Amino acid sequence: MDGDSPSNLIIAGVNKAGTTSLFMYLSTHPDICPSSVKEVQHFLPLRYGAEDLPAMEEYLRYFVGCEAAKYMMEATGGYFYGGAIVAKAIKDYLGEPKIILIFRNPVDRLFSFYKFKKSMLELGQHLSFEEYVRLCEDMPPAERRKRENNLYWGVEGGFYADYLADWFEVFGEEDLKILFFEHLRRDPISLLRDLCEWLGIEHSQFIASLELSIENRTVNYKSRFLQKLALYTNWQGETFWRSHPRLKRSLRRIYHAINAAPHRETISDDMQAHLESVFSPYNKRLAVELSGRGYTDLPSWLKQESESVAVSIPTTARQTK
Repeated sequence: MDGDSPSNLIIAGVNKAGTTSLFMYLSTHPDICPSSVKEVQHFLPLRYGAEDLPAMEEYLRYFVGCEAAKYMMEATGGYFYGGAIVAKAIKDYLGEPKIILIFRNPVDRLFSFYKFKKSMLELGQHLSFEEYVRLCEDMPPAERRKRENNLYWGVEGGFYADYLADWFEVFGEEDLKILFFEHLRRDPISLLRDLCEWLGIEHSQFIASLELSIENRTVNYKSRFLQKLALYTNWQGETFWRSHPRLKRSLRRIYHAINAAPHRETISDDMQAHLESVFSPYNKRLAVELSGRGYTDLPSWLKQESESVAVSIPTTARQTK
């Protein structure tokens, strides 16, 4: 893209880690023009083996009216898992975009992904979390990677360390920003201020006028018919709802009062221990990768892995570094 055009800002992952809330917050900044739908998915076919992408004109049609903005932003959480193939295509198409990746404790993310798929009517209401995890783990890796089986990507979606190095290799540390769901939830103001400074845009007035809310919260439902109707209405009118967030929040509150039901299922201690053991090797690698790149404010699920790695290295070996 030429020097007079807006730069691109992409929230490239991961699903169920706060990408929708972050997208909505940043959408209100005057220097950022959001895509007409949150998940443009233009580069996603490459993750599943496609050799060609739609024309650039197809991508730009999601950003009509963004010519005066500093950034054009989209958020497709599935890009991250496309690794080097998707990362290189984004850079080839868009030049020097800014990339945001936001991670979450993989156990919590998995449970949220499971509840989300239930709310989307993709999983049966009577399927337990333990049964879902077994389905994910029993499916051969080659089958899990097929687009039609994304429903069972829940466990492997937490193997962040398998993909992160590719994104750093393509974009480097200057154009790639790692965030954490836990920080977004605990202190969104500080996170957004730091993000604005990284993007080189004003933050004081933006933050002062910001209305903080949790977007895309997963809730259970009472009536399957009403849930199906609500999902269809949301999907058909996404462009309209993006332009009228207050109206959407008001209608969502009314809908939840009518049809929302609490999720009563929890993760058993045995399943918690099992999943922590599954994710631990990947979390250790992720902690080492991020620590080596200067990320010191790690959430607890990574900090404990980082500390365990440090303890396992002999003192003399650490002193020689």
